[in-house]
Amino acid sequence: MWRSSSSCFGHDAEMDTCMNCTKKRNSLFDELSYDELAILNKRKHVVHYKAGETIYKEGTKPPNLLCLNRGKVKITQRGVNGTEHIVALKKPVDFIGFRALMGDYNNVTSAVALEEAVICIIDKRDFFQVIHNNSQLAFKIIRSFAHELNAVDLRLVNLTQKHIRARLADALLWVQEIYGVDPDNGALNVALKRADIAALANMTTANAIRILASFAKEGLVEVNLRSIILKKPKALQEISLFGR
Repeated sequence: MWRSSSSCFGHDAEMDTCMNCTKKRNSLFDELSYDELAILNKRKHVVHYKAGETIYKEGTKPPNLLCLNRGKVKITQRGVNGTEHIVALKKPVDFIGFRALMGDYNNVTSAVALEEAVICIIDKRDFFQVIHNNSQLAFKIIRSFAHELNAVDLRLVNLTQKHIRARLADALLWVQEIYGVDPDNGALNVALKRADIAALANMTTANAIRILASFAKEGLVEVNLRSIILKKPKALQEISLFGR
């Protein structure tokens, strides 16, 4: 069931429409016409989530299209031993649970808000209507899936074949690539628990803490609670490549 939090946001997303959304230029909807956007907006509604709230659970059927309007979201999957793995990180205006919706199957992942998040929920009937009448959008979705699956393949190889230090370096660089850095202090622009870092790097939390401390001692990163600054990203890239 969708949950709406009582959290307050500076600008209320309910006041936005798909037609005036300034973020659509970064999404698959960037070239849709006003009329097509109006179709998507017809039954759209907005849900707020607090940090740590579950947006959808593994095994549930995606009822509609979810578009992340604001905030950051982790996509997780449970391993055979119950260990949580973070398989994707989402930022505005990414779609969430998109493959399950398009494939008409139950979600094989869960989605959890890393910070306060706003989700635009677009009725799937309206979304499919626009796809049906817009071959260019359909092609863009196919290409998007191709890029996403290629990235998943590369990440899977890295997580299963690289040395443990290389996996943590990979995880930190990946977070920086997706979320960037805080312009004020240069820290990764997301607050991650040590368990989240471990889940990104396919290791135990104890190992993530140990290697992160080793990176800090070597001057590669600067750590202050959940704030992490990549001091020497090129050195981390070398560790990622060569595992040293």
